[in-house]
Amino acid sequence: MHRHAFFHTARTTQVALTCGADIEHLADLDRTYWAILSRPTYIEGRAETLASDLDTNEDGRIRMPEVLAAIEWLKPRIASFDRLFLPYEGLVKEDFRDDTPEGKALSDLLAKVAPDNKPVTTKAIWDYHSKFFFIDVDIDGDVSIRVDALDSHLERYAELVWKVVGPANRTLAEEHLPLFYDLLNQWKQWQANKPKGRFTLEDVQSRWPLRKKIDDYFKLCDERSYDVATPLGHDPSKPLKDAPISLAGDATQLSLTEGVNPEWANQTAELAKILGSTTLTRDLWESLKREWDPYDVWWNTAPIEFYTFSSFEEADFALVEDPTQRAALEAVLRRAKAEAPLLDVIDELKRFAALRGGLLRFLRNFVNVSDLYPPVADPLFLCGKLFMDGRIASLCFPVANGGEKAHAALAAPARCCLVYCTLERKHEPSRTILAVFTAGTVGALTVGKRGLFVDLNGNDWEATVSHVAITTISLWEAFFAPWRKIGEVCSETVQKLIGGRGDTATAVVTAAAVTKTQAAAGTPTTAAAPAAKATPPASNASQMASVATLGISLSFLASAAAAIASAVTHAPLWKTGSVVLGIILVVSIPSVILAWIRLRNRDLAPILNASGWAVNRSIGLTPRLGRFFTQRANYLGRRFVRRPNARKQGV
Repeated sequence: MHRHAFFHTARTTQVALTCGADIEHLADLDRTYWAILSRPTYIEGRAETLASDLDTNEDGRIRMPEVLAAIEWLKPRIASFDRLFLPYEGLVKEDFRDDTPEGKALSDLLAKVAPDNKPVTTKAIWDYHSKFFFIDVDIDGDVSIRVDALDSHLERYAELVWKVVGPANRTLAEEHLPLFYDLLNQWKQWQANKPKGRFTLEDVQSRWPLRKKIDDYFKLCDERSYDVATPLGHDPSKPLKDAPISLAGDATQLSLTEGVNPEWANQTAELAKILGSTTLTRDLWESLKREWDPYDVWWNTAPIEFYTFSSFEEADFALVEDPTQRAALEAVLRRAKAEAPLLDVIDELKRFAALRGGLLRFLRNFVNVSDLYPPVADPLFLCGKLFMDGRIASLCFPVANGGEKAHAALAAPARCCLVYCTLERKHEPSRTILAVFTAGTVGALTVGKRGLFVDLNGNDWEATVSHVAITTISLWEAFFAPWRKIGEVCSETVQKLIGGRGDTATAVVTAAAVTKTQAAAGTPTTAAAPAAKATPPASNASQMASVATLGISLSFLASAAAAIASAVTHAPLWKTGSVVLGIILVVSIPSVILAWIRLRNRDLAPILNASGWAVNRSIGLTPRLGRFFTQRANYLGRRFVRRPNARKQGV
């Protein structure tokens, strides 16, 4: 049994893939060591040609058994799994086994695709496959050709043959051509047996409804001769076309011009012109039907395929009777039957090319996640880069539109700063991504902030922050967090104190100004009472208490300042610095320790889980990785000059 090796990085132990034997014997590896158990087949913003080849059941997910099945499929075909570790520019003969039927078939086909022994790319395989697009093989293995995929000079001919004998899927098989010409000969013989007379087939068929109406008329007349109660009139509740053809009651003849149902008057008038008489006697009618009957019998003996021949034009008959066209189509059918077995081999060759070029990278993002770490640091689950707040965030994940809050709830255990952005681009549907900021400070990362997102294809998108899950990003931010909090509290306290004093003073001054104005105008001062009541000035007692409190506070502050000044004056400078540094450390160190614990436990697994990946092991995010995936502007070693406008102004 093969013995796998392991590596440890970012507080995570993972299996190593260093040679072909590691991949060939992955089925022997304990599955608890796999980093990923399943993942979505398609990742928005990233094109993976290999994904569809691995998702054999087409359920939208790639699972561990499907990956192992792909490796088993490769075993009788690939020369050595070590070939996966070599640079790939296309398939070469050395990639295939010659001692197995599967490998030999692929090698022989590769020689047909590239007789010059140059590397064969996937595009070259598709170009070769395009020569066989006209071939169709059903589930029973029957070979046929697709009519719409033929060359233009044969497509029209094949279309005519298909209309007569072809199946519904617009294909033709080898047995269809003899059947077509057999039917064509039968149709010619049937045409030779067509009745001849003063009527055409179209005349007879167009008068079939009239024939029934006249028969009904004479039948009703016969019934009326035995029962005078038999109605010959029109029922108003029914359409006029359903009424008898005439209201006359003579059972021996029918007038074709007088008393005729208006719905049938035109047809009876035309019949009168053909007969040369305005009266149709019963004997004449029976003679006329005997003249029409051969047409009906002749038409009803035709197979249903003959109806299609009736739509052919003279040029169509000339085309299908051309022996060169038949010979060309027969040659295509023979070629299709001979080359049909290559279709399965071509599909296998395309799958082999996809696995040869992308399986190793896929495994490094499934069995382990070694592509997450430098120097590669290009895992398959990322979808681009976000430029925002003076930083480049490379850890960007696609998110379903409108699912930011649900995604954030699942990704919260990652202990990372999560910034969800809505992406917009002209002529493109909007998208949502998650950008993980792993270095620097939270700064101005707030809802509504704008940035620029560049996807994997180099397209730029307008990015707007739609949701933020804030947490400490770095130790530097944690060190100053307590002092920032103290500053905010002091600022709020001073603002409240000054604001309250200012409001009171404003109210007193306003009330005094109103009183003085009213006194100058001779208006009673009682009118200013409501304003005074709204903001009553402090009483003398309360003012004295405030002054006393302020004086005591100032005295304590003065005493403390004097004590500190005395200590600083009589103490060495290094002791003074040590005291100040100690105070700073006492305040900041607890925050730094808590942030260090939190940053040490950052894990990308919850984020991947929220994105649809079934993660089997933790994926640590170290500070080194954090600095790699979120890069800030670095001015070290940069050359600085004076502001250009400052030179002109002499500043």
